[in-house]
Amino acid sequence: MNAVLKQFTSMQGWKKLLSLIVLAGLIVLFGFLSYRVSPLYVLGGLGSAIIALVVFQNPWHGILLLTFFIPFERIGSTDIAGTTIRPSQITALLTMVSFFFLGLGRKRFGIPKNPTVYPLAAFILIALVGLLNAPNLGRSVTVLAFTLFTLALGVFIPFMVKKKKHVEQMLNFFFASMLLVTLFGLYQFAGDLIGLPPELTGLRELYTKDILGFPRVQSTALEPLYFANYLLVPLSILLSFFFARTKSIHPLVTVGLFGLGIINLVLTVARGGYIAFAVSAGILIIYYFFQLKLVTWRNFGYAVISLIIGVIILFKAVGIEAVTNNFASHVGNLFEGASFSERVEMYEIAYKAWLDHPWVGIGPGSFGPYASWHPYVVPQHGWSIVNNEYLELLAENGILGLIAMSLVFVIVIIRSIKAIMIAKDPYLQAVTVGVLAGFLGILVQYNTFSILYIVHIWFVVGLLVALQNIIFKDHQS
Repeated sequence: MNAVLKQFTSMQGWKKLLSLIVLAGLIVLFGFLSYRVSPLYVLGGLGSAIIALVVFQNPWHGILLLTFFIPFERIGSTDIAGTTIRPSQITALLTMVSFFFLGLGRKRFGIPKNPTVYPLAAFILIALVGLLNAPNLGRSVTVLAFTLFTLALGVFIPFMVKKKKHVEQMLNFFFASMLLVTLFGLYQFAGDLIGLPPELTGLRELYTKDILGFPRVQSTALEPLYFANYLLVPLSILLSFFFARTKSIHPLVTVGLFGLGIINLVLTVARGGYIAFAVSAGILIIYYFFQLKLVTWRNFGYAVISLIIGVIILFKAVGIEAVTNNFASHVGNLFEGASFSERVEMYEIAYKAWLDHPWVGIGPGSFGPYASWHPYVVPQHGWSIVNNEYLELLAENGILGLIAMSLVFVIVIIRSIKAIMIAKDPYLQAVTVGVLAGFLGILVQYNTFSILYIVHIWFVVGLLVALQNIIFKDHQS
């Protein structure tokens, strides 16, 4: 306690004032919540207060905490007034506020180069115009607000990540978080198999063994497909480290984390995730084969052996019959069944919505109300989504919005390739190759789900831009 007080008294005046204002507000809020609602809200509020103190002392601590909190999408979050509040969102908001006041105190912000801001600004302008066509304006404004916040996070990260040391620290927190959620994923799988209730495993009823005969791991994410999408990035970075033989992480740690990630990816039974990781891994193999010639038969043999061991473990865990029948049926059922029919129906509705307003779309977040029998009545299972981000962008933001967002992705990819080609530092080069491969996998999996305001995706965009800037600066020096 004395150490905390000593640290607080050493803070600058603006930090003290801001911390006191936040703490005063939180104390009032805790008093109300402890009297009116669940004690869990009080614990969440206390956690937010601790994060606020840490972040206002140094915004960089907020970036590290944000990096760690990224996968805690469902477990670790709470619903307040119909809105899901996640630790990553709270940390991101507090970090940006802290950085803003720090910049005011220093009278400088150090604006980094980021050419993505121009198509992003165009996209936001198009989305604002699209509000005029929204069938449910309230929902459209809410979704736009979440989208703006998430896009702002992607733009904000390059302001903070400016050195190789920053990247190394972030990846330490990134992999620590990955270790925690993948171990929890294994517990989730084993716990459901032995009959633990969802209250203890954290699995949603839809993904327990009662549905397919074996559980689908979602760990701390909202759904298995989102967990698979998150895993694409750390898996790609680890694979890049393995091929590049970087010494930043011990080889055994690299292999161990990669093995945990692969097993969890398999257990998500997310077809889009499988395809996306195949693309990411294929890009890495091709790159290192031609650039460094490190894809040897021995390394290939290690990969095959690891895959065989993983398959054997899966067979033993859930039984050969369950795997060969249910697993193969679910994964291979791409073009038939209820899931495929529902997707086709959503695609047709999205196409019709685009034809209604081809230039700026029907408004952000408006596909669900448009597809519902009444735009202000939420269906029993929630608002429908297109399950294809590019089609959803086309429907909700029109051809202009799709072009603007596509330009963001293209700029990030081209600029990353340029940075990789001129990188002097092997570590930064390996990280950029891995993050880019993971990002390309995300774009591939975007063909199977459709939510734009996902924190880890725009975290990756911001990290890539930051890596590019560091490499370009190093090249010029």
